[in-house]
Amino acid sequence: MKVPARSDHARFPPPRYVTVYESNLRAGLRFPPSPELINFLTICGVSLSQFSYRAMSIIMGLIVLFKDRGVVLSAECLSRMGRLFNDVHGRISFRSKWLDIRTRDPSKDCISDFFYVHNDWKLQEKWGKLEELPVPLHIRA
Repeated sequence: MKVPARSDHARFPPPRYVTVYESNLRAGLRFPPSPELINFLTICGVSLSQFSYRAMSIIMGLIVLFKDRGVVLSAECLSRMGRLFNDVHGRISFRSKWLDIRTRDPSKDCISDFFYVHNDWKLQEKWGKLEELPVPLHIRA
């Protein structure tokens, strides 16, 4: 872990580090990140710090729920449940297709405190452009 200096910016972590917000931890993120979360980040081409509190809490909750039932949450399964999208600030949120998932963001659209964690998982370090999750074959138009 590395504490940022006042001049550091969350979007630009030092080489070999990823930015983690306090709100990510409140949303359920733990280290090491789960393989499912690493897979979603890799497929979507985004950084861990781009996830809003809402998206992080929903995804972490679904990962835990699926693990509790002995199932792995795949990117295809997540895409059946909802859609990841960019908000106006470039942060990623989650919109459910059929689940009534409500989360209350304690940061209220403010970016919380952040710190850097050594990137031992080969995650994308800087913010990227969101790529869509794979659409299941039986849902494609």
